[in-house]
Amino acid sequence: MRSWPGPLWLWMTLALLAGCGATAQRTEFDSHASFNRTFDAVVGAMSDQKMTASVVDRRRGQIVAERNGDKVEATLTPLLDGAIRVGFSAQGQPHADAELLNRVVASYNARMGNQSILGGFKDSGSQSGPVPCPSGPAFCK
Repeated sequence: MRSWPGPLWLWMTLALLAGCGATAQRTEFDSHASFNRTFDAVVGAMSDQKMTASVVDRRRGQIVAERNGDKVEATLTPLLDGAIRVGFSAQGQPHADAELLNRVVASYNARMGNQSILGGFKDSGSQSGPVPCPSGPAFCK
């Protein structure tokens, strides 16, 4: 039986561990707003990024939009608890604008955050969950 050379084994292990520390952009969200409100927020987020929609299918919950050859697809799926799962994905070849998906997601989050869907609570920005708004729901942003 042949054994791995020590330095090669060490470098492979370090490369694997380095990859574990990277965090990917979250591209799937659950919305507790109505389907129509959520759908409109997704379409608006793509519009905010100057994208042109090629598919806007409310019945199937699918939006595909493009900007300079880069495509982003969003799908909305109703869940059993009444929430809407929204998933974003980049489509096609390697992208000239690698940050487009991130900007669409940020735009969606801003639009949903401005709708006060948390009812007097705001996202803490961490894993601890929503926190109460200090001045009440009317001032929650």
